[in-house]
Amino acid sequence: MAHELLLVGTKIELRRSSKTETVDGEVAITYVSQILDVDDAGNIVAAMPISEGHIVPVEIGSVFQAYFYTSKGIFRSRCRITERGKERNIYIMTIEILDDLVRYQRREFYRLACLIDATVIPLNVTEVLTYSRDFEMPEPLAGEPEACVIVDISGGGVRFISSKSYEKNSYVYLKFETQTGTGNHDFELMGRVVMSIKSEADNGKYDNRVQFKVISKDKREEIIRFIFDEQRRMRQKERG
Repeated sequence: MAHELLLVGTKIELRRSSKTETVDGEVAITYVSQILDVDDAGNIVAAMPISEGHIVPVEIGSVFQAYFYTSKGIFRSRCRITERGKERNIYIMTIEILDDLVRYQRREFYRLACLIDATVIPLNVTEVLTYSRDFEMPEPLAGEPEACVIVDISGGGVRFISSKSYEKNSYVYLKFETQTGTGNHDFELMGRVVMSIKSEADNGKYDNRVQFKVISKDKREEIIRFIFDEQRRMRQKERG
């Protein structure tokens, strides 16, 4: 089965628990890679992951939960990094599959890397309760708005870079706009802060992850459609 699904070019997400941060029981560290080759034993040769423009030297022996984005859906398995090296100026790693591949059904899981200008506003208890009840915010909001940049998005939440840190488990209001072939789509959503740490780039910015805790089915589907549209557009661009 693995030989049929894990083809050259297949996107991989490698996830594992962080010793310092977790996200509602889910792993907090995610690396993205791509299959370059698969040997007869089923071991995968993949590109070394890149984070914020830098190659991540994943340690030999590291164990991850791997998610494979195939033409037949998302499949997952535990995996181990067994080797790493360099071929034709490309940094690579060899991945050993530890379990049988299992189909993964959660549609909102896939995170799309992006650059979307947004506004974030911290919320107080009254504002959170009002939005949870009515899906509408009282105006004006008490918190001070801040410009930020969303750097990845899924149906379950976003990751954004800001100049300020936000208290873990606090709630924020996010306003942003996406553009697709069907036009512009405005989003005004409430989320819970599950991570807010100094950026690895050491540029005085903060890396924040927010989960959408109160979101309508229509809005979640709209985000997922945007992600699928962007994936399709990128594939078409790669094909020329």
